[in-house]
Amino acid sequence: MDAAVEVRIASDPRWLRFVRLVIREFCRALSVGEEVADAVVVAVNEAVSNVMRHAYGGDTTQPISIRCRRYGDMLEVAICDHGKEADLVSQPIQPPNELRSGGRGLFLIRSLVDEYEFVRADGRNRLHLRKRLPQPLGAPREG
Repeated sequence: MDAAVEVRIASDPRWLRFVRLVIREFCRALSVGEEVADAVVVAVNEAVSNVMRHAYGGDTTQPISIRCRRYGDMLEVAICDHGKEADLVSQPIQPPNELRSGGRGLFLIRSLVDEYEFVRADGRNRLHLRKRLPQPLGAPREG
């Protein structure tokens, strides 16, 4: 079964809780296990926070679109904005044990999802986060 949901929010941190709830409910509707759901929720929260902080520089009035979909054995979340370009994919991963404030979001995102892709086109940033869904025991693999 393929499924999708999309929400649009303002770049205000007050909406992060709503985003987490939408992602969690989407995972629940697909009967995704708690471990996978937790990973996706944290990765999306970090990515949307980065858009708010870095792409929009704290401007709380700018739009962010979050689209969740399942296709085959993958769960994908696409986060779109029209802020400053910030290529999250090619940034170096900071060591998680390095003492400094901030900078852990990219490490978390990369460690929690199976695939990520950043695209900049037509003045828009689009980050795709993909998590492979575990197959039930005895189920044939799709694809």
